[in-house]
Amino acid sequence: MRKVFILLPVLLISLFVLFIATKEKGEKYQVVKEEEVKRLAYGSGYVKNKEYVIVKSEVSGYVKEIFVKEGDPVKRGQVLAIIDSSVLDANIREVSERLKLIRDRLREGSDYLKSLESAIESARLNMENSKKVFERRERLFSEGLIPKESYEQSKTQYQVAQKEYERLKSSYQDAVRSLKAEEEVLRAELQRFQKEKDKYIIRSPIEGKILKKFVSVGDYINHISQENRLFSVGSKELEVWLEVDEEYASKIREGQRVILRVDAQPEKSFEGKVFQVIREIDRTRKLITVKVEAQLPEDIPSGATVDGQIEIERKKALLIPASAYRDGYVLLYDGVRRVKVPVKVGERYGEFLEVLEGLKAGDRVILP
Repeated sequence: MRKVFILLPVLLISLFVLFIATKEKGEKYQVVKEEEVKRLAYGSGYVKNKEYVIVKSEVSGYVKEIFVKEGDPVKRGQVLAIIDSSVLDANIREVSERLKLIRDRLREGSDYLKSLESAIESARLNMENSKKVFERRERLFSEGLIPKESYEQSKTQYQVAQKEYERLKSSYQDAVRSLKAEEEVLRAELQRFQKEKDKYIIRSPIEGKILKKFVSVGDYINHISQENRLFSVGSKELEVWLEVDEEYASKIREGQRVILRVDAQPEKSFEGKVFQVIREIDRTRKLITVKVEAQLPEDIPSGATVDGQIEIERKKALLIPASAYRDGYVLLYDGVRRVKVPVKVGERYGEFLEVLEGLKAGDRVILP
């Protein structure tokens, strides 16, 4: 569990010996000096990859092959694993064969088209012959050389041959249109299957390294399950997310210096800077999130616990021991006697108070 501390302001003083206690004529005092002070805000959090993704599968099936292991560097789009797609492959083969058959039939000079064209040609010749017979009998009938029955018979045969020829031409056009429509449907279906096939190839969405492998060859993946996780991939660049008490929300700015200590390498400290403040308070825990850039070693694991001190203020200040302050005044030693001096104080820095008015550097404050 991540450590979160909600503290009063953490205030540090950049001095080893701020005051030198001196005793003269029975008076114990310290000389007031102007020193640099820092005010720090404490935060705790964790190391995070700048880019981090859980690679999931869009399809269900058995894991057929895996090509990477934990720690391997990967490129964007690199193949990580393959899900078995034998059922889909069978569908692709079937549609491909049907599409090939359709295209063979539509090919100019194909046996299929030749057979249709041959039937049309036969019907055309039959129609022309029937027409010649009809025209001859029509002339003979007009001359009274043949009976009307013979004339009507030839006329009917010619009309039937005409209709058969037109029917076969229309059937030819319908057959070609039907084949082309079926070709379009099969082509669209094949494209859909091929696009679906690509989902069975698991690729890395980012450049980085494999942080964790969740599956093995032979595992079944259900793409609608909450357990649908294959790999976690993180970028090489690391950043730190700190959670800080909300009282510092108005004081933390981008660019502020941060000193970090990582539990994974407790003997070292690292310097970073604030690059983003999430200005939305977690109302349950009364915390804000601060993102920090830092040059962290690559071997620090993602998720490592971090403590951070954010430098929210640095300035020069006159300081006195808090124990020397008595309800608005202090006692000074002028070398001879005590002198009661009113002072105005500001922030408290650990065991010391900032003096805003009433004292100057070099004054000697009497200690209790």
